[in-house]
Amino acid sequence: MADRVEKKELAMPDLTPMIDVVFQLLIFFMVTAVFAITPGLDIKLPEAEEAQAPEKENLFIVVDQDGNMKLNHKSVTFATLKEELQAKRQLLDNTTMLIIQGDERSTHGQIVQIMDIARQVGVIDQVIATEPQRN
Repeated sequence: MADRVEKKELAMPDLTPMIDVVFQLLIFFMVTAVFAITPGLDIKLPEAEEAQAPEKENLFIVVDQDGNMKLNHKSVTFATLKEELQAKRQLLDNTTMLIIQGDERSTHGQIVQIMDIARQVGVIDQVIATEPQRN
């Protein structure tokens, strides 16, 4: 009778290594997902009470306080912005939105000029990104 009890205990596999692997994968995906969203320029977004995140693939333009711009992580100037937007616009559908992530210290004129160039290309939906207010 004692032999049967010992055989049942040996038949149970040890789940500890499998749990360790699952936790390692979970940590890996959490860490890599955080770095995928980081913009290329150091900016501080203005805060707003009704801030919302986009739900589909869009065009992102980042403007820092010095006026440097990046369109989807590629450096652009006002001279090349129209051509770059036209090239990106051809790859995406008509529901594409331009999300402008302008530093709160950047000038209003730069943001308006970006919006004007986007309208010339045909990007009608434009949003200025903000952060939720911190209380």
